Amino acid sequence: MVYANNNVDPNAPHYVSECAELLSDKVGGVVLGCTDQWFAECVNLIKHSAPVWDAEKYVDTGKWMDGWETKRHNPDHDWCIIKLGIPGVIYGFEIDTAYFTGNYPPHASIEALCDDSDPNFDILKESNNWEVVLDKSDLGSSCKKYFSCKVDKRFTHIKFRIYPDGGVARLRAYGKVVKDWTLVIPGELVDLAAIENGGLVTQVSDHFYGNKNNIIMPGRSVNMGDGWETKRRRGPGNDWLTVKLAKEGIVKRIEVDTNWFKGNFPTSCSIDAIHSTSTPDETHLQDYEWTNILPNSPLCGHRRHLFQNELINNNKPFTHIRLNIFPDGGVSRLRIHCSLPDSKNNNNNNNNNNNNTSFKTSSRQQ
Repeated sequence: MVYANNNVDPNAPHYVSECAELLSDKVGGVVLGCTDQWFAECVNLIKHSAPVWDAEKYVDTGKWMDGWETKRHNPDHDWCIIKLGIPGVIYGFEIDTAYFTGNYPPHASIEALCDDSDPNFDILKESNNWEVVLDKSDLGSSCKKYFSCKVDKRFTHIKFRIYPDGGVARLRAYGKVVKDWTLVIPGELVDLAAIENGGLVTQVSDHFYGNKNNIIMPGRSVNMGDGWETKRRRGPGNDWLTVKLAKEGIVKRIEVDTNWFKGNFPTSCSIDAIHSTSTPDETHLQDYEWTNILPNSPLCGHRRHLFQNELINNNKPFTHIRLNIFPDGGVSRLRIHCSLPDSKNNNNNNNNNNNNTSFKTSSRQQ
């Protein structure tokens, strides 16, 4: 029997739901090397998917486990080096020993460094620039443990140590994306909702089937489970989701992708926006006066919908957007392509809806 526990941990600290996940393979994390991976490969440690248990599956080296597991009897300890998918300031870690019961490591610690030169494993393992960001801490049997990061600075790589050996299912690092905005070419459109740029889903009416953060992940969805999906609404109203943009921007084009949602896509959607000169209370965003920038527009299943000529009231910067779906259903990705307010290309902000624009779209579907 194969099963996984996808339930949200109600006791998880605030950074799990309020910050970006910087480490998993979904956002580009890469395992560069490790001391040992006899029973289970280290790459499993950063899988975006939840750990799976298969009671009947065995492989040549022994029991198959969905995590990183090393040999027994290490006289010292095991460790691995991982490149963050998104460089940033780490606020906290989640170490999950799911299904590792008699074979989990009793302790773990984490070090980190910042090196944008893309160093390889051999260089990093000899580096003297590692800083301790998590002291040696206790782990438990088949459970999630949360730890705050003790250093408040930007990092690109982490070294994960387990004492003395054993298995860990997943490792997560939550924090704030730090992007070098000087690299953006003046006039270039940037997806300010994208998690890799610092966008963050702050509120959602419901995410019963698909996690809210899937909607701003890189690339197109790989299946229906890789999107945001709500349960069937049996009463009045509609579902919605709010995104805090990476920074204020002038919305030029919007993409709503229903990839893989074929019998459960919303019938239509609209988008509203606000601009906040100070940090708003993210839990009370619905109380703000929102500006509609995309009128209610029909959607189709398993399509990319591109909106540009349809946009209204979008000649000024916004900091948050709200996607409204009617009445419910699934959306795999949301892209909010913006120009930056200080961009040299913003002289014609009031001509967003001009048919002579370089993007002549009318709710294109691809």
